[in-house]
Amino acid sequence: MKRLRPVSRAQRSIAATLALVALAGCVGISYQEPGQPIVPHAGNTLVSGRLRFFHDGREFFPWKADVAVFPVANTERHVWLLRLGQRAVSAELHPDQDGSLAIWLATGDYALVGSTEAMGAGTAAFDVVAFFRVPAATAAMYAGDLIFRTESHEGGHWSYGEFGKVSIDMPPVELARATLEQKFGVLPERFVLSPWCASDHLPGFNNPELATRAREILDRGCPAA
Repeated sequence: MKRLRPVSRAQRSIAATLALVALAGCVGISYQEPGQPIVPHAGNTLVSGRLRFFHDGREFFPWKADVAVFPVANTERHVWLLRLGQRAVSAELHPDQDGSLAIWLATGDYALVGSTEAMGAGTAAFDVVAFFRVPAATAAMYAGDLIFRTESHEGGHWSYGEFGKVSIDMPPVELARATLEQKFGVLPERFVLSPWCASDHLPGFNNPELATRAREILDRGCPAA
């Protein structure tokens, strides 16, 4: 049986998360660990990508144990998946220390939602930071690097909001595959690129048309929203 990565913080907070957003269900996540054989999951796709954070040009790692040494306040970053349409949420995601992520997910459209606060008493607010699509009949996909940049300015505030200015770095499919196979071993033959979709104008988490707008944006190939 495949080992699941410990998610103790998420397990403590998931009840509050569900109560806060009144969701219909939970998005199940199984992590693919480096060095473990890639065994197909019926009805699921191996989704890979990376989350990167920069402040004043310097990269920091919210999931790294020594993040406290980064000499800037407010470096907490917490992310979840919201399955669109069904309004089902995942436990908090736990990328590797460098922000890379490899998880098994069902086909469908998703939003990556984030907060600078852990979900404890149900007080943290979600921001929609990206959309992505898991195509049908695909064994593995790569979403690329989702990059967040913030800058200091007068008064101690951060420009572009708490998660920052968002951009996508998507390598050619051959390079993406080779990079992943160095870490995980041979990938399934059916491998595609399905990039993150982000802009400064994504519909908000509480927008009643969030799922509809996300589908329209993804259907158009994610032009500027």
